[in-house]
Amino acid sequence: MPDLLIDGKTLHYADQGTGPVVLLGHSYLWDKAMWSAQIDTLASRYRVIVPDLWGHGDSSGFPEGTRNLDDLARHALALLDHLNIERCSIVGLSVGGMWGAIAALLAPERITGL
Repeated sequence: MPDLLIDGKTLHYADQGTGPVVLLGHSYLWDKAMWSAQIDTLASRYRVIVPDLWGHGDSSGFPEGTRNLDDLARHALALLDHLNIERCSIVGLSVGGMWGAIAALLAPERITGL
């Protein structure tokens, strides 16, 4: 699975399927495996991006200076930039929904739905 370096730390993510983009955010103490059934179903019609939250799955610990959910939302937007994705919908559970909502507030022109 691919990785993105943010402030010297590795953000691991899955990228499957083609079509409109859906970014999935998992809950605390889980990783992208939480979404396995949804990834399998959605990837037939959508491009599904699923990052492992910092300190979860195959991602490194938090980058230095990461203090709050706003930072996590900015990291998600950086992942979209890295993948040249202009717009997406976000589906999140727990902390994934929290940073997803903040990402929508930070970049409403990029987030088509929550």
